[in-house]
Amino acid sequence: MRSKAPAVALLSAAVLLSACSGGAKPAAQATSPAPTATRAPIVVKPAAVEHDLISGTTRISHASLVAIKVDNAPLARPYQSGLGKAAVVYQEIVEGGLTRFLAVFESDVAGSTEVGPIRSGRESDVDILRTFGKIPIGFSGAQPGVKAIFHAAQSHGWLRDASYDVVPAAYRLGAQRKDARNFFTTPAKLAAAKPGSLPRDIGFRFGTPTGGLPTPTAVAHFSPDSRVGLTWNPATSSYSVSQNGSRTNGAAPTTVIIQMVNVHSSGFVDVHKQPTPRTISTGAGKAVVLRAGARVEGTWKRNGLGATHFLDATGKDITLAAGPVWVLLLPTTGSVAYP
Repeated sequence: MRSKAPAVALLSAAVLLSACSGGAKPAAQATSPAPTATRAPIVVKPAAVEHDLISGTTRISHASLVAIKVDNAPLARPYQSGLGKAAVVYQEIVEGGLTRFLAVFESDVAGSTEVGPIRSGRESDVDILRTFGKIPIGFSGAQPGVKAIFHAAQSHGWLRDASYDVVPAAYRLGAQRKDARNFFTTPAKLAAAKPGSLPRDIGFRFGTPTGGLPTPTAVAHFSPDSRVGLTWNPATSSYSVSQNGSRTNGAAPTTVIIQMVNVHSSGFVDVHKQPTPRTISTGAGKAVVLRAGARVEGTWKRNGLGATHFLDATGKDITLAAGPVWVLLLPTTGSVAYP
């Protein structure tokens, strides 16, 4: 009988050769990582800050504007109230060389502030208010011809008549003066009775100062009987306003605009048979902007009955300081001094 040992030896050798043959897997090779795509950094721009169109502040009003006629006769001044809450105050000439205010309020800002004494409206007010949109105007009486103009303006959708004759419940009757009866109201009452337009672009541009000549004081002469004094107060960053040397109660505008305008006869007369002047607030003319104790001289321009722009010598808008604005609609026959 043959031994099986040689066969087993051959089989073991074959297995060993097979394990050492080229069929074995090669060692793994090291590989470089795939390149990473480079992304541009994401830049997040801060959201633009909204500013109120009428006051230039970051507090945005979402309530009706309200205009109110305020008496500025010498006997009315001790009773004046509410002017410090107005966003814009226009001072215009009336009969006998005196002046009167057309104050524009943001009703949610002024709210229940009592304003007065209130007096009659003027034809000039219709043109001035057209730039604000359809807003209510509070006044007490008017010459019959002027009343007709207000009624026509309301029918055209240019304003809302919120006078004492129309909404008497919105007014409070005050003391009887020697020359007139005092009437008072609040912006909130008139806005509730005759709601109107929200603030919109009237041409004001707010921003950092654009230079100017140092001017701590100014005096504007509307007539021989009416002068307005303006004094910059650095502590309050506002101007004090005086009428013939008497401080205007509550007035503290951050910007004062002296807008030189033509004044014509309106064709109407007051109860004393004095001719009623009409201020022309359209077209173009000279202007001076006072802010931060300096003045910038330029021009104003109003195309049609749209926004009024105040421009420097290069034709750019003169920037105003955020806060209340007073506009002196100074007749071209008047004068301005910088003592």
